[in-house]
Amino acid sequence: MQPLLLETNTVQRHTIFVKEINVKNLSNPVHFHKEYEMVLITKSKGRRIVGDSIENFEEGDLVLIGPNLPHVMYNDKSYYEPDNEQRVAAIVTYFRMDWLNEDFINSKEIPQLQELLQDIGRGIHVFGDTQKQVVQLLNELLASNGLRRIIHLLSIINLISETKEYKCLSSIGYTNPHNQKDVQRISKIYTYIMDNFTADIPLETVATLANMTPSAFCKYFKGRTQKTFTNFVNEVRIGHACKLLFNDQLSMTEICFQSGFNNLTNFNRNFKQYTKVSPSEFKRNLTI
Repeated sequence: MQPLLLETNTVQRHTIFVKEINVKNLSNPVHFHKEYEMVLITKSKGRRIVGDSIENFEEGDLVLIGPNLPHVMYNDKSYYEPDNEQRVAAIVTYFRMDWLNEDFINSKEIPQLQELLQDIGRGIHVFGDTQKQVVQLLNELLASNGLRRIIHLLSIINLISETKEYKCLSSIGYTNPHNQKDVQRISKIYTYIMDNFTADIPLETVATLANMTPSAFCKYFKGRTQKTFTNFVNEVRIGHACKLLFNDQLSMTEICFQSGFNNLTNFNRNFKQYTKVSPSEFKRNLTI
């Protein structure tokens, strides 16, 4: 598999490989690779899946993803319309850590480095003032080369290792269950869900898409994502609802149906399950 944002042969020839992305939309499939990856979204919005984590992303989103951790980003539906004039811009950095020997990484003088690399193995989202400082260093890294590029990368890693302004994305027990065939199949399923989550998604339809019976598909999906199919779809819908709640022109009923739920009771119950607050509480908190 050759993901859109990963030029495997080019990356393997570099300790650090950095590139700017400027496209109409994100169309890479679910993928994983042996390099570390850092993605700064400078223009775009949508949803990202890292391991078993599903979250919205927008401009300024900064994530670091460890080796062999499945991940993918999907833009909002409007980015895939034929008349779309929006753009996706990002700075994507791939790097290896094998040039730092194990004794150095495990050194007692820098215990925070080992902890950070373990966290990056689950994927991390960097925010706050740390994100702003990393953006500045990342732009300097982009403009540099050779030893100076390595120094900028180490400065970024050091900065993040000394802060609490990041959170892990995938769960602590998550392990990559995918092989090449799984990646292609799960990517097809994810794409279908992202294209259709605002409407009813019959289990039978998705099972057929995966060439499985419904019962076999449910077992397969849970084994690969650590979520039931229903929970996965509802989590995507709730993420979409959270974005719609920023729109003061939409009623709660409109948000409910535009997010793919068929009644307010079901919407409220699922919203509180995933966010720990009701939709109305979430809305009120936006103005605090």
